[in-house]
Amino acid sequence: MAAPEPDVEALPRGGFRCCLCHVNTANRPSLDAHLAGKKHRRLEELRASRRAQGLRSVFVSGFPRGLDPAQLSEYFQAFGPVASIVMDKDKGVFAIVEMGDTGARDAVLSQPQHALGGHRLRVRPRQQKEFQTPAPKASRGAPPDDQQLMQGLAEAPDVEAQMVTLVGLRELSEAERQLRSLVVTLMQEVFTEFFPGCVVRPFGSSTNGFDVRGCDLDLFLDLGDLEGPQQDPKAPASPALDSALASPLDPQALASTPASPADSLAPASPQDSETPASSLAPPTPDSALASEALASPQSLPPMSPVQEEAGERDLGKTWELGGSLKGEEGEGEAMLELVGSVLRGCVPGVHSVWTVPSARRPVVKFCHRPSGLHGDISLSNRLALYNSRFLNLCCALDRRVRPLVYTLRCWAQGRGLTGSGPLLSNYALTLLVIYFLQTRDPPVLPPLTRLTQMAGEDERVEVDGWDCSFPREASHLEPSANTESLSSLLAQFFSCVSSWELRGSLLSLREGLPLPVADGLPPGLWGGLRLGPLNLQDPFDLSHNVAANVTSRVAGRLQNCCRESANYCRSLQFQRRSSRGRDWGLLPLLQPSSASSLLSVTPIPLPPAPFPQLCAAISQVLEETLGCQVEQSSKKQRPGDGDGDACLQETPRKRPRLEREERQTSEGSQGEVGVKEPALEACGEEELALEAGGGEGQSGSSEQQHKLWQPLVEREVKALENPGTEEVGAVQGEETGSGASQTWLCTLWHRVWLGRRRVRRQLQQQAKGEMSWLQAEARVTQELMAQESRKQQPEPEAEPPQPLLTFAAATSSTGPFLTLTQLQDPQGLFPDLHHFLHGFLPRTVRAVLGSEKGD
Repeated sequence: MAAPEPDVEALPRGGFRCCLCHVNTANRPSLDAHLAGKKHRRLEELRASRRAQGLRSVFVSGFPRGLDPAQLSEYFQAFGPVASIVMDKDKGVFAIVEMGDTGARDAVLSQPQHALGGHRLRVRPRQQKEFQTPAPKASRGAPPDDQQLMQGLAEAPDVEAQMVTLVGLRELSEAERQLRSLVVTLMQEVFTEFFPGCVVRPFGSSTNGFDVRGCDLDLFLDLGDLEGPQQDPKAPASPALDSALASPLDPQALASTPASPADSLAPASPQDSETPASSLAPPTPDSALASEALASPQSLPPMSPVQEEAGERDLGKTWELGGSLKGEEGEGEAMLELVGSVLRGCVPGVHSVWTVPSARRPVVKFCHRPSGLHGDISLSNRLALYNSRFLNLCCALDRRVRPLVYTLRCWAQGRGLTGSGPLLSNYALTLLVIYFLQTRDPPVLPPLTRLTQMAGEDERVEVDGWDCSFPREASHLEPSANTESLSSLLAQFFSCVSSWELRGSLLSLREGLPLPVADGLPPGLWGGLRLGPLNLQDPFDLSHNVAANVTSRVAGRLQNCCRESANYCRSLQFQRRSSRGRDWGLLPLLQPSSASSLLSVTPIPLPPAPFPQLCAAISQVLEETLGCQVEQSSKKQRPGDGDGDACLQETPRKRPRLEREERQTSEGSQGEVGVKEPALEACGEEELALEAGGGEGQSGSSEQQHKLWQPLVEREVKALENPGTEEVGAVQGEETGSGASQTWLCTLWHRVWLGRRRVRRQLQQQAKGEMSWLQAEARVTQELMAQESRKQQPEPEAEPPQPLLTFAAATSSTGPFLTLTQLQDPQGLFPDLHHFLHGFLPRTVRAVLGSEKGD
């Protein structure tokens, strides 16, 4: 039997948990792989090192404030070697002295009294604390934390000032820009030795006008003429440049170091990842007892002979490859390996170099230890330079562009709309904002076709077959006649995006208008352009949909989030500063959304069907298949309502009491029907009061509950009925069904989403396959409700039971989606229910619609 691991505990439902790394594994092989991995071994070594340091250390107090640590070191050296001293920086009243070995520590503790400079020192063993896994370090130069950001925005006088303040809090500082220029100059100096005439051009979020603290450094190694002959950029006349960049940097010295030439600093490209990585000089740890800190190359252990031999082989291979590939395009895996070898062997302070040849744009990734920068070098990304220059031109054309983009990026990040996988990239969101500004009347930014027409002869360029011609200088263009404020543009962005037809349109920045693609693209046009739920065309590479990865679920959530934000922007809370110190303006918009609020704007797709039949199917699923107590509210646009306001119509469906009594009689023998039994059909207001309370005496509580729900229903229906701006949404008639919406107010008393598979299997074995899907699911719900009712035996004179949760389900004829909104959830069950319904409800509704067709 294997010895039990002290850091591993078995989980109740199977699997294991590593208490040291806070990692769960599903099985024993996964656990063994984790225990043998670098992360676990590194933490084990760190824990052992901390324990050893603690055993060699003593806690010292009693000395005067401001005591020089050298004096303490000199005193304790009389007992043995002193490894380090950590002073209390906040109050300066204690210190931790780490001796060189445990014998020196024992000698210190064996001394009955200690005195220094006339002061009696109190010396005791250092308290041994349980090892805590260090939290991930926030990168130096990272964006401000939420508290600092919210405090800065709360002090602004108006919304426009908040948006401008947000830019100042998130953009790169001047020192960080100079640091990146120094790294670029270092790279230029090294690569020129191997590729004379090459140019290292930075791009990405560090230089495209939308930089944030901690963003990566993206570089393009231009081995050919981009726009004609290029002068070799010269490094600053500083013999200590290499040594300065190979060791931790002093910000004061950094400010006096000349930056790289302007010609080598090209605007950025769309690949603007914002992984926090950059920083200024790393802080020097006070001692080995401090938490892990970024070490300079001088503090690293010397290279072994094997490592030196490997480095020499890399350099030899570099020279060999450089001679064989000179004059070629510089594309392919061999060239990437060559660039990686140069970075490993010749650039001071660079580590963690690896090539990614399988990426859409092959790159070599690297880390620059002294600056803390992470970055990559590409060799075939010239088109990205012009994308970047276009973004920079947009920033220069109108001062409102940057604050609007920064604000919407923060907003989208808080709502889980941007990131990797099926989410929007920051570049796609930036292009979406620019497209919106092109569609204003009058436009804030001109379409790219107009910019192409205004390009001079020396500005006409074609890259990879795509026209990349546009003016370089914003001063050559007339300013926009649009005078909308920043707050108005922000509100209009939310309103417009929520009303756009995303799937059937191609948003073209070149034309500045949506192109219809509901029937597909014309044959032979923009080969390779992949259409999807959100179609946003790259401004130059017209065959690239920058939002092709976005799923219909994310696109629907984007429009729902915009719809909610547009409603908020119409409130006084957004427009005026609160005199009572409450959150106002941007603060509620930028606060991260909770899981429940994110689910509230995550739509559940529905099968296509006529709107009345679809609503009837949803009602049947909610009431009969899931056992919800339901109250319905419908809203339709009436012909002749010139103001566009719709009235809220209550359309309760009353079920004959005899049918309900027969159901109760057939099920009552098991005791599961009682006060807690939900009505399986929606009832009128009076009948709902009787069923919910069990008698007439409690009808008032139902009326009170209905009054609490009614504003929520109106808000949900209004959001569904008016998704866009106040000008959008003309009145349409009832005959077509457009403009109609339906809302169901649902109450659940039982966890009918837990254990369905087990109960379904048991019922299918009993029925021997004679039940349909709908009959089986209804029986499963009834059995689950009965089992839970039997477990809950009501005590005499007990308070009436409370429902598990209440929620609103809403749909509209404008789109085949169902949106769930949490109303009351005291036990936090709404996320589990939403996850269950996202897969269960569409399938069951489709089955109901199919059975109706069969009948």
